[in-house]
Amino acid sequence: MGKVTVAGVLVCAAAVSAAAVLVVRHRMRNSGKWAKTMEILREFEDKCGTPVAKLRQVADAMTVEMDAGLASDGGSKLKMLINYVDNLPTGLGLNW
Repeated sequence: MGKVTVAGVLVCAAAVSAAAVLVVRHRMRNSGKWAKTMEILREFEDKCGTPVAKLRQVADAMTVEMDAGLASDGGSKLKMLINYVDNLPTGLGLNW
């Protein structure tokens, strides 16, 4: 098969796939399953969401552990290496 034939087959396959997705989506919305699907997704999102207060608590605990790790060797379970950034990236490539 020639390149043109292969390209034509691929374009047709993509068009048929896109049409199938649209048909399935249309049928789901009209059958009432779409609303049920969205309800399940919203419930899942609500149950999996982490409260902001808990996220702040975790961030504060990490900050305390990082500070303790930097303050002394063995001061924290979180091992930290003291290092310094002496050169900021410029976006122009390697600046060694």
